[in-house]
Amino acid sequence: MKAFFFALIFLNITSIAFTMDLVTELKYQSFDTEKTDFEDGAVGRVTLKDSFHEDYSFFLEYRFGEGADKIDAGQIKIMKNDMDFEIGRNRIGWGAGYNLNPTDIFNDISVGSAYDPTYVKSGRDSIIITKYTERGFFKGVYAIKDTPEREEDYGIKYRTVFSEYDADALYIHKGRRTREWGEEDGDDIIGGDISTSIPGLDYGVWFEAAYYLTRDDLVYIAGIDNYFREKYRVMLEYLYYGLGEDEEGNYNIGRILAGQPAGKSYLMPSLTYEYSEKTAFTGYCYINTEDYSYLFGATVTYLHNDHIDINLMPFYAGGREKSEYGVLGEGIGNIGVSLVVRAVF
Repeated sequence: MKAFFFALIFLNITSIAFTMDLVTELKYQSFDTEKTDFEDGAVGRVTLKDSFHEDYSFFLEYRFGEGADKIDAGQIKIMKNDMDFEIGRNRIGWGAGYNLNPTDIFNDISVGSAYDPTYVKSGRDSIIITKYTERGFFKGVYAIKDTPEREEDYGIKYRTVFSEYDADALYIHKGRRTREWGEEDGDDIIGGDISTSIPGLDYGVWFEAAYYLTRDDLVYIAGIDNYFREKYRVMLEYLYYGLGEDEEGNYNIGRILAGQPAGKSYLMPSLTYEYSEKTAFTGYCYINTEDYSYLFGATVTYLHNDHIDINLMPFYAGGREKSEYGVLGEGIGNIGVSLVVRAVF
């Protein structure tokens, strides 16, 4: 914690001296399940940002707490003519999918994170170069080997807009990596995504796919959503995960417990209801269509004011023995709940 106080003093002096924006976020979080009571924790985040210049911008995010002191993200961005150059610990968000992104191998997220309004993924040490064209841009990413478990990754994509469509085409080299759920060989990936809205019906649709050349496997996600009666949003996504297993006995238990898909086929519906300007409810489900196991979840968000929000996120995992979410229930419990109270100032 001493490191945090020195960092906070430094950031405050810097923000005053160089007229930068300083934002502090404090967060209390707890996560308990039927079988496991995890230790509650309090973490904080300090963000220093300078975006007042036309030719460059800068930001730094420092996360602090018990065992959590580190720079989560930071970037220097130089903008010249029709090119951007970014270096630092970048958050890279490729793809059009809502729950998961097959083409985002740089900063992947765990199952359920899309419904946690407080979730912030860590950055990846990388260099990003963007070249703008008349109808879109080319973007190249080189992510270094930042841990012994993950080799370097790099890729390039082209984004364009035509008619009512946003489309990306890309190539990625995914490096070899070892994780708690097992070893993954490197591969070359081609893919892309496309998204649009259906005129007159207020429906949004999207499709994102990644084809692994060496493994000859396809991963794709397709989705549709609609806003109706001003306060409701209904969404449905289907994920085909060609890298997974289609038989219950072959599931990687470590991968399931880490919040990653282990099977091949998923249906993911959700419904959001904005009860008022301060309160919103979301119910969602992940259904493994091969073994018919499921994960029901909910998010209740209350915005107390402009600075404080409270988020309650219960879930229920169900399925027969050796099914994907049956394994999850056996591992940590069928019922669980997460509580996050956040203050930003």
